[in-house]
Amino acid sequence: MVAIGSDYRVTGTTVINTAGRTCNFDYGLGLLGSSEYWSAIRPAGTPVALLTSQPLLDRFPEVRHALGQPQVVIVPDGEPGKSLNVVTSVYERLADTRFPRTGIIVGMGGGAVTDLAGFVAATWKRGARLVLVPTTLTGQVDAAIGGKNGVNLTDGKNIVGTIFQPERVIADRAVLGTLPDRDFRGGLAEIIKCGFVGDPVILDLVDSLPAGGPVGDDLLRELVDRSVRVKVGLVEQDEQDRGPRRYLNYGHTLGQAVEAVTGYREYNHGEAVGIGMLFAASVAAIVQGARELPERTRRYLTRVGLPTRLSATVDFERIWTLMGQDKKAGSAGREFVLCLRPGVVRLTSMPDRAVAREAFRFVAGGERGTGRD
Repeated sequence: MVAIGSDYRVTGTTVINTAGRTCNFDYGLGLLGSSEYWSAIRPAGTPVALLTSQPLLDRFPEVRHALGQPQVVIVPDGEPGKSLNVVTSVYERLADTRFPRTGIIVGMGGGAVTDLAGFVAATWKRGARLVLVPTTLTGQVDAAIGGKNGVNLTDGKNIVGTIFQPERVIADRAVLGTLPDRDFRGGLAEIIKCGFVGDPVILDLVDSLPAGGPVGDDLLRELVDRSVRVKVGLVEQDEQDRGPRRYLNYGHTLGQAVEAVTGYREYNHGEAVGIGMLFAASVAAIVQGARELPERTRRYLTRVGLPTRLSATVDFERIWTLMGQDKKAGSAGREFVLCLRPGVVRLTSMPDRAVAREAFRFVAGGERGTGRD
């Protein structure tokens, strides 16, 4: 642990792949505005390009000052920014200033911005230095860790991408206080996911929360720390995402289909993944006899104020089609992450249509869609 002044708590170096390359995960309070902290990362004279959205640059102007007036590249916020057209525009900005491979690309934002920054850094002159500053809880415990990055095509999310590790992830607790409550709670879904796939103690801690109430600072620190350790542990085993790392897709098969079918407007990512975990728990109950899992999952989601029912606009037939187009489908067919009980997870094939329809009823509050099986 490294202490910088009285307000900082910074974790040490974390190994993130089997080749021994490391990434510092720095978790503290007030890191972003500290010139002292940034100077330890960026020696004097090192070129820096800050990729971020205009709203975030306006919200955190101290970052630009602490970095010593870096080159700022404004990119669109959210999924619209993850396109090859935007990537090309960023390349052109970097080329205009002859940005060197030895420079540092800092990606500050939610998962979409950090994905974009990672892709740009991985491909700029075959690999520039990369530092990520996630400004959401989801980013701090999931999106910014592990080196996955990519951009979208019309056929789907993250179709084009690389695995390229940042040298540092900076998780400043102060930014979480600026999040809308709904966005913060969406991030708790990814923490609950880590409880199911790797550390059941996380679920006990969630159960200790007042229903729908605030999360205390000490408890949040422990939840973040445990969730990061779950993800890092799986990435260490399987950086290239061909085995155990795929456990982190728990809840995402249905969740990403729900996001798509509702136009990324009705549910945020965490809300959709939470409902996806309910769906997966129902599948486990049907095919593996894990009878307690659906209601247990519902209890954790309710505890943190996340939805547990799909709206009437979500139709089984459309969801079924989209799940079949999941980019995680392998050569053997569509893949599904099944949790038998907290901490016991396996990769299996997609449930058949009849099982999927029955599980869908559990999250839809009644059957929707047309046709019979």
